[in-house]
Amino acid sequence: MSAGHEHGHDGCGCGCGGHRAAGPASRDWRIAGGEEMVCPCLGLTKAAILEAIQGGAHTLALLKVLTGAGRGRDCRRLHPEGRSCEADLASLVEIYGQAPAGWPSGGCGH
Repeated sequence: MSAGHEHGHDGCGCGCGGHRAAGPASRDWRIAGGEEMVCPCLGLTKAAILEAIQGGAHTLALLKVLTGAGRGRDCRRLHPEGRSCEADLASLVEIYGQAPAGWPSGGCGH
């Protein structure tokens, strides 16, 4: 599938890495505490997401695959703000994710 492929679910990314998160993050994750909820559907806090990032999930696609966050079919219905957590996940990866030395830039999961 290409980055422009269609999805049959409720606005949540598939984890292919070819999508941009819709909308801005819900908060400034640089100052948010570790107990702040990122993915209410799965009960994942900022601390849990940072643990996954530190464990190697340095792209949005990897983070979604490793945690399951942002991949549900009912994200918008279950989230208290009526939205997917994908923009928040993308923000956390942008702030805290670092590709391993020698990791190619661009391509799948950039």
